[in-house]
Amino acid sequence: MKRFEYTAQCEGGAAISGTLEAADSDGAIRQLIQMRLNNIDVHEAKSPRKRRAIGSDDFIFFNEQLASLASAGLCLDAGLRQLGKDVQSPRLRRVLNEVADDIERGLPLDQALEKHAEQIPSLYGRVVRAGVQSGQLPGTLLNLSHHLRLIAETRRLVVEALAYPVIVLGLALGMVCVIMIVLVPQFEEIFDDFGTQLPVITLALLALARRAPELLIGLGIAVAALIALWFMSRLSSYGRMGREKLILAIPALGSVIRNSIRARFLRAMAFSVRNGIPLPEAMRLSADATASPAASRDAHRIAGRVEQGESVFTACQQTSLIPPMFGYVVEVNTDRDNLEAGLGQLSEAYESRAVHSQSLLRGWLAPLAVIAVGVVVGICILALFMPFLALFQSIA
Repeated sequence: MKRFEYTAQCEGGAAISGTLEAADSDGAIRQLIQMRLNNIDVHEAKSPRKRRAIGSDDFIFFNEQLASLASAGLCLDAGLRQLGKDVQSPRLRRVLNEVADDIERGLPLDQALEKHAEQIPSLYGRVVRAGVQSGQLPGTLLNLSHHLRLIAETRRLVVEALAYPVIVLGLALGMVCVIMIVLVPQFEEIFDDFGTQLPVITLALLALARRAPELLIGLGIAVAALIALWFMSRLSSYGRMGREKLILAIPALGSVIRNSIRARFLRAMAFSVRNGIPLPEAMRLSADATASPAASRDAHRIAGRVEQGESVFTACQQTSLIPPMFGYVVEVNTDRDNLEAGLGQLSEAYESRAVHSQSLLRGWLAPLAVIAVGVVVGICILALFMPFLALFQSIA
């Protein structure tokens, strides 16, 4: 999609200008005609300067306030402008005002948000669209905020748990570098004077010390490349799917994320069922509301098989993220006209499991990291002093 700048006149004669997205200039003109504008002048906009994303705390605040505005039935453009006056973040204030401008021009909320994909999560517009179509925009946004706060809390726990071990690991790495580059060569001369067979662990340490400069440079390059690849992966759907698979494969942390996504999907399904949305479409909308590539892929595959006449229970038996239990709950509770309550209870169960996994992450991550650091340092010390122990025993 290309961006176009336009100037036009409203039906009352007032001048209006702005930007919109379209495949070509003819498509842009058609959009403006549908908005009942006259005297239209359209030209392709220059590529805008890339803007920094707003912080996670600011985004959660924005999402919750948008949910409040939608729940209260207030005019979104005016509400967003008033909200912009109360925020301290210049980036968030700019986003709020620009979204309000687009809404005033007649652009749907989800499209107005998608124009700011560089500053807010790229799939946020899809989440908003799912909430609008299901008739539960406030509930969908608050559900998203709950998930984001759980993720933020998990991230905070990981940072706190790793802070001390990382500092210790950094000091240990510096100490090991000094040992490898400065001390080990001197120890190697001493060991040569012994004229005895060195232990295997000591020989390995000496060989590692000879290659230490090259290994450190290679390690630095590899770390920088991985960091760059991690951020670049957000630019494509395959990259986002790969990132999600990697995160979900991490013990404890993956369990928190997986159960949180499942809880969000099931809660969104309960909202959709309450509003009478057909089951296949409800699954697609609920999966889009999770912003999870794996959940969206599962839901679209299940919905397609259901539309072909297959039962939900059978279609859910081969999924990567949506639990098979979802199919069982749908199968059992549809006939009992109690599907919303069943999905709500299952959502609460997965939410409780996410909180439990978060507690395990808090309790085990720090001790395991410290133990790993201690093992590395201990191996280095053992390798250096084992020859002296053997020498002392031979003298004795």
